[in-house]
Amino acid sequence: MNNEKMKGDIIIAWNNIYLEAVRRLGGAPGPLSRIGAMMHIAMFDAINILCGSPYAQYVKCEIKPDKDADPIMSAAYAARKVLRETITELIQQTIKKQGGVPSPFAAYQVNTGFDAKSFLDDCMKPFDRVMGEAHLDPSQKFGEAVADAILTERKDDGSQDQQNSPMLCNGSSNRDTVPRCFGYQAGDWRETGSGSAVTPLWGKVRSMGKWEKIDGFLPTTALDIKKFNNYENLLKSPDYAGQFDEVKRLGEAHSQERTREETEIAFFWANDLDGTYKPPGQLYAITQIVAKQEDTVQDLLKTARLFALVGIAMADAAIVAWYVKYLFPNEECPIRLWRPESAIHEADRDYNRNTVLDPNWQPLSAMVDGTRFSPAFPAYISGHATFGAAHATMMRLFYGRDSIAFTATTEDPHALRDENGIKLTRRFTSFTEAARENGRSRVYLGVHYQWDAEGGFESGCKVAEYAFNKLLLKQAEHYPAATNEPVTA
Repeated sequence: MNNEKMKGDIIIAWNNIYLEAVRRLGGAPGPLSRIGAMMHIAMFDAINILCGSPYAQYVKCEIKPDKDADPIMSAAYAARKVLRETITELIQQTIKKQGGVPSPFAAYQVNTGFDAKSFLDDCMKPFDRVMGEAHLDPSQKFGEAVADAILTERKDDGSQDQQNSPMLCNGSSNRDTVPRCFGYQAGDWRETGSGSAVTPLWGKVRSMGKWEKIDGFLPTTALDIKKFNNYENLLKSPDYAGQFDEVKRLGEAHSQERTREETEIAFFWANDLDGTYKPPGQLYAITQIVAKQEDTVQDLLKTARLFALVGIAMADAAIVAWYVKYLFPNEECPIRLWRPESAIHEADRDYNRNTVLDPNWQPLSAMVDGTRFSPAFPAYISGHATFGAAHATMMRLFYGRDSIAFTATTEDPHALRDENGIKLTRRFTSFTEAARENGRSRVYLGVHYQWDAEGGFESGCKVAEYAFNKLLLKQAEHYPAATNEPVTA
């Protein structure tokens, strides 16, 4: 195959197909990040094997590829099968949990009417047409075999049958220990009108990074859990009063203290609503921007590896973030911090004379119709911040430097626009700068405290560093001087 056909365009193409599927499917960040990671892992393994396996495979594929199997077409068939199976599985889980009844509040609602098979078959047709007939059957056979390997590897990984799992008052379930009911104490998360608790057991999903214990990825500095080991100690502290006051002032829907740029930042990074590419999707879009800018896409295998590593990092970011939200620091007695909306509405209950109740306070965060809302899961830690840090860290490690400037885009319907009505972009001088702003944006949006952003940044960095240092490394037989030490691309 000539060099022109070995560029990484196929990775970009299927990443875009995944992003369009996310827009049509909707749902919570954890399941969506899992789907994206599995698709990109399958594409990487197919290409890597057919290129002679210079990097360690993620999963073992027993089938020996036909000499006519094409890396590009094999990757496409692998991507299609993973997307079809994982999306279908998520829809079936959702129908079972929702009874097929759509919620009137749809920020995290899965669209159970999405026909993934027809959508993906249509997406595949252009690839079939450009490839000679001799390559189609062996490529499909091998690509789907690789897809089966990753689907089998992720079977029973804890993601199944737990969409919107109820939190039981007796502290137990038929699968795992589940914390007691929500909202019985001041400080404990409670519903705010945006739906019941979303994916409360996602923190129990098996890691994509193949670590066995979550302990090393938990936040240790943002919120001193030894000092604040119960709600009363936390809420009566000066630290809490300061966090409360900041988001109350800057995150209110019509705040006079929030600047125009801070409002721009809030909505630029939001992408919470169905119909957008969601937080992981925005970071995949940035990966595309940088991969093109840095000419990574000139190399098929390098592009496949980048997107697989980014996918793994973000999938694990979701697992760690949701563990902290619902199960940290002790699964039997967790601190599941209420959203600022609840804190401000119920400040008369929080043990703290320095917080002032405002029953009419609303966050800047809004549905398309302007209805204000807070995400339907606990505040600490921020999922956006964890995703952003995991992405930034992986990009920094892959490229060997942090200071790569890039311009990013957004799909949030409330994003500010220029004088021509075009959504504003934002320019960053480094990956870390973007990640820090991503976390900070949630304070301006009125849905998080700053320590949620700090804790998420810490955990996100940790999961990405682990994945980069342990997975998809150069193999010694192809690179005699290489070791298992961390490498850059």
